[in-house]
Amino acid sequence: MHIGFICAFLCFALPSWSQVRFIASASNHSVSVGDQVQITFQLEGAGKGFQAPSFSGFNVLMGPSQSSQMKIMNGAVSQTISYTYLIQATTPGTFKIGAASIESEGKRIQSNELTLVVAKGGNNQTAQSSPQKSSSSEEIVNSKNVFFKASLDKANVYRGEPLVISYRLYTRLTLVNFSLSKMPSLEGFFSYDIDTKKQLEFRVENIEGVQYKVADIKKIVLFPQRSGTLTLDPMEGEVVARIQAKRQQSNDPRDPFNDPFFRQFFGNTVQDVPFKLRSEPVKINVRDLPAGAPASFNGTVGKFTVNVELDKKETKTNDAVTLKMKINGKGNIKLVDPPKIDFPPDFETYDPKVTSSAKASNAGVNGSKSFEYLMIPRNAGEYKIAIGDFAFFDLDKKQYEVIPGSEFILKVAKGEGTITTSVNSVSKNDIQVLGNDIRFIKTNAPIFATGLYSFYTSVPFYIMLAVPLVLFIILLFYKRRNAELQNDQNLLKSRKANQVARKRLRIAKKLLDENKTEAFLDEMSLTLWGFIRDRLQIPVSELSKENIATALSAKDVSVESINLFIETLDSCEMARYAKGIAPSNKEIYEKGIKVISKLEEEIK
Repeated sequence: MHIGFICAFLCFALPSWSQVRFIASASNHSVSVGDQVQITFQLEGAGKGFQAPSFSGFNVLMGPSQSSQMKIMNGAVSQTISYTYLIQATTPGTFKIGAASIESEGKRIQSNELTLVVAKGGNNQTAQSSPQKSSSSEEIVNSKNVFFKASLDKANVYRGEPLVISYRLYTRLTLVNFSLSKMPSLEGFFSYDIDTKKQLEFRVENIEGVQYKVADIKKIVLFPQRSGTLTLDPMEGEVVARIQAKRQQSNDPRDPFNDPFFRQFFGNTVQDVPFKLRSEPVKINVRDLPAGAPASFNGTVGKFTVNVELDKKETKTNDAVTLKMKINGKGNIKLVDPPKIDFPPDFETYDPKVTSSAKASNAGVNGSKSFEYLMIPRNAGEYKIAIGDFAFFDLDKKQYEVIPGSEFILKVAKGEGTITTSVNSVSKNDIQVLGNDIRFIKTNAPIFATGLYSFYTSVPFYIMLAVPLVLFIILLFYKRRNAELQNDQNLLKSRKANQVARKRLRIAKKLLDENKTEAFLDEMSLTLWGFIRDRLQIPVSELSKENIATALSAKDVSVESINLFIETLDSCEMARYAKGIAPSNKEIYEKGIKVISKLEEEIK
């Protein structure tokens, strides 16, 4: 009897194994009200355009959770795609879950239908066995067998000293899916992401005699911006673990799975169990830098060199001159400020063009930052351009280092068609005498006119006298106002925040068009953080999503705009590490333009 049944079963099953199969399965077909059932639609092959059936009579708690597997055997490649739902029974009765459909090999195929029986409150035997099965899953899928862990290379640092944090996934189970739901906010830190491979690569690590498979999820180089005890938020995510579950034995004597011979081959089933993960918070002790900092020190920590070049030493008035400064080294290169430069007052100068490049690794951050200044001398003469000292705290020597400044002499000759006011030269138009310098004395008696119009006592005369005074007052007010703006760099940055953000958005658009995803996301993130920092005048050490939301609320910005800004920042982060649930790069770019425009209109 058993042999005949097995032969009939194999004859029925073998033809289907040679074709693309799309199979629906349930973790349990008989449950009680309130119980959870896992529904899996599995396609053996490649497919697209998945359409799920309606789950009438059930609450959908999760899904679809998509996972895929690829196998290479004897040179042949096979692929399996799974779509998993977690549903909950709400009312008793017999329910039919319709077929799902998907497009594979140019045609749309359907899965089989499922029938689920829901009982009241677990009065039957099968309903009572469901909690036992759930309990068995919880005994296997728990925080001891799969967890997140945050590891630091050092926990005691100076303010501005780099440290590396690694978020890792530890597991003793087979995982079929993984996703991140919350990234750490990193409040009080400036961060650089270390490039990691998009696909998780597991290695074996022994912890207290227990072997785990370990994969690096994210590595970050952090630069603390304030002293004290700082806490790093947890990272949160979810995995789907695939475990072996024993097939429940029924009381039906006709069920072939009750036969001991058959159960040794088909007695176990596979169950996919979702499980939420959360790393532990991490505390870091940040010390203040030692006392005795030189006057030119502005908070730079690391090891740097400075190279300054002037493109010419002789020029003419109204010709442009370029001064280039490049700072190379190891440290938080993006926040490095240039030394002070004293330009002659007769020079017309512009804001420098700034470019930076940085590479983060386990050893820290190396890179360079360039400043290109454009100057236009307006008057002839010999001028000195003085470059100030550049100071930094050397972490290797644990002391302050000063790179002495330098100076350049620029000779400016008179250009064509130029009016100068140099002290040593006069270049105004030559004075021409029109007519005779001494006229002949008149000998006849003068005739004096009386009662004529006198301009010197008229209204236009007094207006002309008052105009220079008014213009002088306006000029004095303008110069004083301009001096106040120059002294208040924060206010100047706030007014130019939108202009700077627009320039950076153009750079991001170019990177987007060139399909440079990583560079685009970096540029968008720096654009958003930089705009809000300059516009709201928030110090770098206090930059966080919570502080930004509070500051925007104080400026009477709408909740919708605040949420849109925070959401756009989160999208940039999620696009790197959770591409399946993050918006596209184009959507991130469009949201960035929209939120900057809205904030510029609403911030008062």
